Amino acid sequence: MNPTETLHVPGDLTLLTPDGEPVRLATHLHRRYTVVQLVRYFGCLPCQEWLLELDRAADRFADLDTTVMAIGGSADYQARWLRDERGATLPMLLDPDQRFRDAVGAQQGLGRRLLDPRGMAAYAGSLRGGLRPQAITRDATRSPGVVVLGPDGAVHWRHIGQRIGDYPSLDVVLRSVGSLV
Repeated sequence: MNPTETLHVPGDLTLLTPDGEPVRLATHLHRRYTVVQLVRYFGCLPCQEWLLELDRAADRFADLDTTVMAIGGSADYQARWLRDERGATLPMLLDPDQRFRDAVGAQQGLGRRLLDPRGMAAYAGSLRGGLRPQAITRDATRSPGVVVLGPDGAVHWRHIGQRIGDYPSLDVVLRSVGSLV
């Protein structure tokens, strides 16, 4: 992110829970920072893998007064599957109009980069890890990403992926949040 660039997500942005209940973003911005995973869609294998890793690392982030969550544009049933069948406990929210992505500068899709062999390798790695493909949704061309928000919705750090499965390591995100504290 360009240091002179200021991005901000309005706290009154209304998102949906996997069960279809509306929720304002601000209700999740109650700590010093919030790490938000931008999933392409909740059925994307590398997105699922990173989400489950992020969920397992929630306590490490809590030590930095930081909470974690994931936002996708579609696939509420896939988010419910991650919650109910895979045990994910972090908040998973849906933004069908992609207003969150617009606000954090992550609206550009992958386009031809969908064919990047490293993205296919990420999918293969997720399969080896025991995850299984789910239905592809209209959001399959979205870029993966991670943003760190302050309680006012200001973006303090972001990584927008350039191919399928292009997420930073959790250690990179932890260090980035640690440098903000």
